[in-house]
Amino acid sequence: MLIPSSRRWARSGLLAAVIFGCCVGLSSAATVPAPIVSAVHGRVVGWAKSGSDWFVVYLTGEGERPSGACGLTGASWQIALVQTVHAPVSVVAKRQIGGAMCGNWLPWVRTGRFSDGRHREVAFTLWTTPSIGAWTYIFRLDNGRISLLARLPGDRVVLKRGTVTVIYENRGRSPHGELRDVYRFSNGRYHLVSRH
Repeated sequence: MLIPSSRRWARSGLLAAVIFGCCVGLSSAATVPAPIVSAVHGRVVGWAKSGSDWFVVYLTGEGERPSGACGLTGASWQIALVQTVHAPVSVVAKRQIGGAMCGNWLPWVRTGRFSDGRHREVAFTLWTTPSIGAWTYIFRLDNGRISLLARLPGDRVVLKRGTVTVIYENRGRSPHGELRDVYRFSNGRYHLVSRH
């Protein structure tokens, strides 16, 4: 069936909206807080409050004219800690996570005291693509610094005090044919303690 040009454009717009929505993740669920907008130079995708600070996951390097199938060619994933106590609001720490590509998806960002219960921390999952899989990152927020505690592969993660359980959809998606890995925090890092 021949689609009138106006309907063809509408369908193209719908497709673009779907692709954009897959990449945007959390930012479509709420309005980006004003302190983040003024401090971070990039497209904010996820954020969480930690004390008086904001932890932010965002994209940089997309340029004024995005290129590629989903507009992410040349873009990269970044994280930052934004302080709001002293004027002006500013980024006190940041680091790059990696390059961006079509199919990336940030489903959640959480703050808490995950490792030993004494330190402020943040965790988030970033999917490479649904077929390739995801990585979960756990960072410590300490004295204006962002320190990596763990980078764990897996389809779903359950965070509890001192324990991280990584769950795979099926054995083919895991590196050793397992369905579940359990990590415990001790001596400053997460250790694999069981694999099933």
